[in-house]
Amino acid sequence: MQWDDLRFVLAISRATGLNSAAKLLAMNPSSVYRRMESLETSMGVRLFERLRSGYRLTVAGEQLAEAAARIEVEALNVERRVLGTDMRLQGTIRLSASEALLTHLLADQLPDFRAEYPDVVLEVALSNRHVDLSRRDADIVIRATASPPEHLVGRSVGQVNGAAYAAKQFLDAQGRDQPFDAYDWIGYDGELASFRQARWTEQNVPAPRVRLRFDSISAVHGAVVRGLGCAALPCFVADQDSRLERLPGSFEKTDVQMWVLTHADLRKSARIRAGLQFFGRRLSAHAETLSGELDRDS
Repeated sequence: MQWDDLRFVLAISRATGLNSAAKLLAMNPSSVYRRMESLETSMGVRLFERLRSGYRLTVAGEQLAEAAARIEVEALNVERRVLGTDMRLQGTIRLSASEALLTHLLADQLPDFRAEYPDVVLEVALSNRHVDLSRRDADIVIRATASPPEHLVGRSVGQVNGAAYAAKQFLDAQGRDQPFDAYDWIGYDGELASFRQARWTEQNVPAPRVRLRFDSISAVHGAVVRGLGCAALPCFVADQDSRLERLPGSFEKTDVQMWVLTHADLRKSARIRAGLQFFGRRLSAHAETLSGELDRDS
C-alpha cells in the first residue's frame, strides 16, 4: 500500500460515492474506481460495500479510514506550520468570501492587491458555507459572524447591519409608508435560510406575503431592483444602489461583525500576513458602509 492510497479511501468514505469522491480528488470516476479496486486486491480485503445508495465502509475500511484521517490531520498540521515560516511575498493565497461581499466591496480592491503583490496568486472561493481552515480549505476567510472560531486569528473590520429595501419604482406604484404586510416580499432559501436577514423577514413579514425565495443574496438584490418585491438585505449591499430605497422602521442593528481571519499556524507567513493586512485595512475603510449608519433615517 502506498501512502497516497489513503487519500482515495478518505475521499470515498466522505463522499459515499465514486462521482462525488472523484470531484474531491479532481479525477475521473473510472480512475478512482480502478485505484480502489487495485488497493483492495493488493490488501486482499474489501474496504467498501457497494450499495445502491452509495459506498459504505466495511470494518476493515473503517480501520483504514480512521488511520488515514489521523495521518491527514498531522500532515495538514505540518503543512500549516511550514507555510507559516514562509517569508516570501509570493505564492498562492486561497481566499474564501461570500458572493455578496465580493460583488459589493471586495471586487474594487482586487486591482490594487494585484498591483501591490504582483507575485501572489489569489484564488477566490465564493461561498456562504463554513470552510475548515484546519484542512486548508482556505488560507484567509472573510465572514460576517457574531462569534468567530476560537482557533482562528484576525480582526473585525466593522459591524454588519441590515434593513429592508424596495425599488423606488416599486414604491411609486405600490405607495410608500405602507405596513410591511401590504407588499410582496422576497425571501431566502437553502444555505441562507438561517441568514440574519432571513430571520428578520420571518419575524416581520407574514409567510404568505413572501412570493419568491433565493439561495443567493445577489439574486435577492437583483429581484428587488427589478421590482419583484421588498427584501431584507445587508446595508452594504443595498445602500450603495441608488435604485433602491430603505423602508422606514426596518433598520436592524446587529451583533454581527465582518471578520478577516486565518489559522493561527499561518499568520507568520509573509503572504498570508500581507493578505490579512491588505483586506483588513481596505474593509475597515468601509466600516460605515457595512454598518449602514450613515443612512439611518429609518
